[in-house]
Amino acid sequence: MSDVLPLDDSTLISTRDLSTLPAIESLRQRLQQMAALESVFAIEYGESDYSFHPKWGRSQQMGAVKNGSGDELFAHFTAAGCCIIGFAHESAMSPYRTNPPELWPGLLSSVPADFKSSLDEPAFDIQSTTFVVWRLSSDDAWHTDDLEYSDDSYDDGSNDLLSRLLMSPVEFAEWLEENYEVDVGADIVTHVFKNRPLSTAQLSDLNPDASPAILKQAVTETGYPLQ
Repeated sequence: MSDVLPLDDSTLISTRDLSTLPAIESLRQRLQQMAALESVFAIEYGESDYSFHPKWGRSQQMGAVKNGSGDELFAHFTAAGCCIIGFAHESAMSPYRTNPPELWPGLLSSVPADFKSSLDEPAFDIQSTTFVVWRLSSDDAWHTDDLEYSDDSYDDGSNDLLSRLLMSPVEFAEWLEENYEVDVGADIVTHVFKNRPLSTAQLSDLNPDASPAILKQAVTETGYPLQ
């Protein structure tokens, strides 16, 4: 990635204001970087909050974020651009507010046909969606449907999930420390957020309890560069 993204107003991001969401390539790299860093500590747990699949499909990549409470976000990168699909289970706009469940009115009405593969992907469970954001490769901004939102302040849950993509190096280091009870310096997170390759020594400094081979394999699965 290029320079570290400006993150001062990350808490304000939501589908109502997507101005701080990075451009497609910057977002793709940030998801990959976060997934690579967490993979170093998540080896023994089997599942990460941040994941990145560099070979999701032909000319496709996918990054995912979970908050540990049942909410999740998928960012599907294709030749068309990027489609972000999110679900927040406590959202007033959850499909499960009705019986039988149904999507919020108009939620998918403006999604370009270019993203049909994203909406049809079983892993994204489009029927459990509370927000969708997209950006075509030719666009200069992110888009979402012009919806009539709920009166509930939580709305579609996009603030919580999207803000997890915008953590600064210090914030992400603190998040890793809190979740894995480890010591992580902001310097190494900054190194990764600049997309600089990780060395074997750096991996071992992060997790001295795991073998270098296992650490390299974990990071390699995210597609992040190693020395």
